[in-house]
Amino acid sequence: MASRTRLYGLLGLIALSTPLSLAVESLIRRLLLPPEFDQVRVWLAPTLTPWAWGMVPLTVATTALGWWLFSSLARRELRRARPGLTPAQARAKAQFEALMLASSAPQVPAVAATVLFMFGASIVPVAVAMVTATAGVLSLALWLRTPDTEPR
Repeated sequence: MASRTRLYGLLGLIALSTPLSLAVESLIRRLLLPPEFDQVRVWLAPTLTPWAWGMVPLTVATTALGWWLFSSLARRELRRARPGLTPAQARAKAQFEALMLASSAPQVPAVAATVLFMFGASIVPVAVAMVTATAGVLSLALWLRTPDTEPR
């Protein structure tokens, strides 16, 4: 149960990483970039905001990709020989490794939305992409099974 708790805790930290990157980016931009950069952001906003809105459906699509990745990577890792590990330990390691890779998929478009925000896109589509990515990462928890069963 302790490894399962750690896995869910890690999943929560991964889910929070994208919104935290937005906060860190905003802070760094405020501290390091000159005030004139805000004028450039205002000028670019009408061009970049539609692209930021495009990241929302892309985040949904990459969430589905993350589910597929987790399932296929976990199955592949379970087929690998793991000398010195019990079957439960091998399953936990396979799920952990698959989760680390699959949880990145929904975050890629959200990080792209963060970059668009840095250059002037509206915060609304960026926030929607962040929420969607966070929900996508957390939805991977639905694909985690108890240690004695196979991943989906």
